[in-house]
Amino acid sequence: MPKPEQLKRIIDINELIQLIASIDRRTFYCKSKDRIAHFRFKKKLFFVDDYTGEDVYPYELGRGRANGFSHGGNMWQLVNSFREFIITGRYGDLRDYKEIWAYSREGCQKIRQKAKEIGFIETVDYPYSFREWEKAK
Repeated sequence: MPKPEQLKRIIDINELIQLIASIDRRTFYCKSKDRIAHFRFKKKLFFVDDYTGEDVYPYELGRGRANGFSHGGNMWQLVNSFREFIITGRYGDLRDYKEIWAYSREGCQKIRQKAKEIGFIETVDYPYSFREWEKAK
């Protein structure tokens, strides 16, 4: 049974996923099925994939992605970061400079702002492009 703070974080993360699914490339939204991915608790925490509709066990499983997961490796890492935040409350990771997500600067800012509001990340500041990231290192 999830703790009350975990239930709050799952609601917050699902709202963040809805935002991600509503702008730019609309990652985590399947147009043909008109479905947005989300997390839910059964006996354990599961990620419900937007395309397949399957419950995906969101834990790093070594090589490759989990059965039923329809996105790539960067999104799998993000889903696992969401899972970690929901369970523990520890800050997550948004690796969202435009070369990975192909989102606009404005879209990334909206996502980061929401992520900061819910406590998933510490700051909205980030290097938008790979070149900016290289300079910041």
